Amino acid sequence: MLVNVWDVAGAKIIEELGFPAAATASAAISASLGYDDNEEIGRDLMLATVARIACGVDIPVTADLEAGYGPAVEDAIATARGAIEAGAVGLNFEDSAHKDTSVLYDPDLQAERIKAIRRTGDQLGVPLVINARTDVFFRTELPDDEKFRESVRRAMLYVDAGADCIYVLGPTDEEVVARLVKAIPAPVNMLALPGAPSIARMAELGVRRISFGPRPMRHAMTAFREAAQRVRDLGVFP
Repeated sequence: MLVNVWDVAGAKIIEELGFPAAATASAAISASLGYDDNEEIGRDLMLATVARIACGVDIPVTADLEAGYGPAVEDAIATARGAIEAGAVGLNFEDSAHKDTSVLYDPDLQAERIKAIRRTGDQLGVPLVINARTDVFFRTELPDDEKFRESVRRAMLYVDAGADCIYVLGPTDEEVVARLVKAIPAPVNMLALPGAPSIARMAELGVRRISFGPRPMRHAMTAFREAAQRVRDLGVFP
């Protein structure tokens, strides 16, 4: 279970609570620095933030590094190298190609990019945990059966390329989650979403890794907004 963080303070809380690892959320980090999600923050600023977080705790940190900040294999290599230099031991790597569209990277190209990330980690002596995310359910308008088949097809390619985990973003139906777990020959990551099976139920279904994306930050910002409104309207801080 990875309660995603966006700054050092949050990572320290995760460490103090005894979680064995911390994970960042790209959308949360981007929002905290005034950027929209989907790579607007850029590689350098994202990695600088990851470095601050990794240096602030002793537990391993895995970083959400979106789609690698560029379409080429060389971009994936630069991002993997930067992640290692920042102190991360793993990364999320998604196949969404363009902001707010249904366009995904060609799966064969994405597999080549995953292979390049794996080679980079091996060359630098850091066996990066690659959490390969596919956004077929999240981004595309395909019929549900086609979403399932295409997600599994991409997962197979990504595992063969060296991915350690497969992150299928979007599905909340229990039957679909169970089918994905059975069809994908690697640990599966699911996002805890409203309407999805409970964390305990997902564990029963065989999901191995559960993350929360930007929801922890939104929870914190909602509390901050409510407190600020009380100051504005009532002159008291809760």
